[in-house]
Amino acid sequence: MASGLLERMRCKVADSWRMKLFLLMIAAILSLTGVVTAGADSVYEGMIEVEGQDYDARVKLRETPNGKIIGQYYSGTHYTADEEKDGWVHVSIGGRSGWMMKSYLLEGDYPTYNAQVGRIAYPDTDGCIELIDLAGKEYRIPANTFLYVLGTIGEMYVHVEAHLQDDQILYGDCIMEKISWSDNFSRATVQSSRVDLPINVRADTNVKSVSVCQLYPGTIVDLIFDYHNSADGWHRVRNGSVSGYIRDDFLDFSTGGEADLIPQWGTLKQRNAFVTGSNVGEVFQSDPLFILGKTGNKKTPLYFCEGRTWVEEQRYETIHFYIQQAFVEESGQGSVSTKAKVAKKEGTQTYRMNSDGEIVPDNELGVIPQGMEVKILSGLNQEGKPTGWSRYLTQDTVWVSCEIPVDGVTYYDWLIPLDALTFDSRMVLPSIWTEG
Repeated sequence: MASGLLERMRCKVADSWRMKLFLLMIAAILSLTGVVTAGADSVYEGMIEVEGQDYDARVKLRETPNGKIIGQYYSGTHYTADEEKDGWVHVSIGGRSGWMMKSYLLEGDYPTYNAQVGRIAYPDTDGCIELIDLAGKEYRIPANTFLYVLGTIGEMYVHVEAHLQDDQILYGDCIMEKISWSDNFSRATVQSSRVDLPINVRADTNVKSVSVCQLYPGTIVDLIFDYHNSADGWHRVRNGSVSGYIRDDFLDFSTGGEADLIPQWGTLKQRNAFVTGSNVGEVFQSDPLFILGKTGNKKTPLYFCEGRTWVEEQRYETIHFYIQQAFVEESGQGSVSTKAKVAKKEGTQTYRMNSDGEIVPDNELGVIPQGMEVKILSGLNQEGKPTGWSRYLTQDTVWVSCEIPVDGVTYYDWLIPLDALTFDSRMVLPSIWTEG
């Protein structure tokens, strides 16, 4: 009897160990197949958040906890997570997976539109840029594509969510040089206390870094998405083919690219001249030259210019190019102000153009008071004669813009006498005005 009881106890112990071994095997199989995750009950989603940091603050995405960095992702970007381990979370962002510190992640149903928004600022000649998805497939996306910029990948690419016109959404990487900030961060204007002093555009965020080009105050630049953080006092900018870094104190972000100064105006000394950096091989004496900056070397100094070339009778394209300084006749020194103030004590009468193309007093608007600041919209030379495309001006008036409410309606644009104005004290008056 005793031996039978002992045998039954041995069987129960054996069955218990078999059950434990069976359960361990099941758990291992489920873990390997991904049914069970370590430290997490299920897949969840959320948003990256970096509190109290600059608007372009990012969080590093790593291959493993504390491992190799594979990207840096902006505050506001959406993620999904499936695993947690020792303060780290395994996340997926736009198809790219890795590990992020849990302290920078908010859990919850946050919309994707919290992510940074960008625009295609510099498309290729076909009007598109290349997007490479995470499987390596290449797409051509057009310049009107709406983009969420999720993060930066190395020093060359941004990871984007691209919304195409047919409601298709693509995730992949684009060259950051092609994409700029949007809204209040899309553009800035080069500024300086001296309008004749061009500002260095440098190859890196260091005053000892080589100067790529120098841009005159008044030049409008795009702010390019970048791998570095602008909190260090530099921004990466681009205008045409010029790209590099400018110190923040030489950039005016408040205007969103609406310049108070326009760059220097120039004309050719000869009938035509060959240019570089553009698919347009030469410019002519009749072509307008906006001198944005200068570069080159002592032997061959170059101007960096913006010009316009007519492609159809009513349409022109803006081109950027380099031309030898020896070929260009400058109209003055430095940039030209587009702002002025009404100087007459009694104010100045406003004018308009009637249906016959005649300039007549605008009795509805009446008089603009002394001290009112106006913005010059089209150009005159020092004698008050139209230049460039100022076809609707007379010898004595200039087209300006400022906000004046009349009977509850705000008016913006009208003609006023040229001799009623005094100009911005920063201006170095050239022999030719241009439109702003």
